[in-house]
Amino acid sequence: MTGATSGPMTLDELEDAAARPDPPAYPAISRAERAHGRRLAAIHDMYRAELDGVRDLLVRIRAGTAAPGVLAPAVTGTRLARNMAMFGTACGRDCALLQNHHDIEEQWMFPALSSAGGAALAPVIARLMAEHRLIHALIGDLAAAAGALVAAPDAGAFARCAEGFAALDRAIRSHFGYEERVLEEPLGALRVPI
Repeated sequence: MTGATSGPMTLDELEDAAARPDPPAYPAISRAERAHGRRLAAIHDMYRAELDGVRDLLVRIRAGTAAPGVLAPAVTGTRLARNMAMFGTACGRDCALLQNHHDIEEQWMFPALSSAGGAALAPVIARLMAEHRLIHALIGDLAAAAGALVAAPDAGAFARCAEGFAALDRAIRSHFGYEERVLEEPLGALRVPI
């Protein structure tokens, strides 16, 4: 796996399709099992929709139709950010829910897949967990940038927040696509609940 020996994975390494292992084939998978495996994509769609909303607001701020200081209050209206006050930053709720999603995968779904799928799925699971670590680091970076923007809503703070969001958005979308592709059949064929 790229980045395994040289330190934490980078965003470019996360997106390296050649470094992403494929799962074993499940030629006898039924239509119902495949449909079950696709449920992960439906869960991911909720996060993609929230990312779209934040990205649209950042575009408006950059275009001058919204002020940088409105980012935090506007994000609180998103489904993922309704309880933002519990977490303290504009991306706090989004970040906490994504962290929770990854925790569920790593503490429950991945062990179930590993147990049922054995060594054939081990490289896939290891890669997904490495990608989670990068995403969590990017979440921390964005949380810090969003906190700075709330404290001082100026152009420099907005630019750092926008850059942090762009990196996180890019990583999440790439990761979700890979995860959905490589887990669709194993989740269904191995009957791992989602």
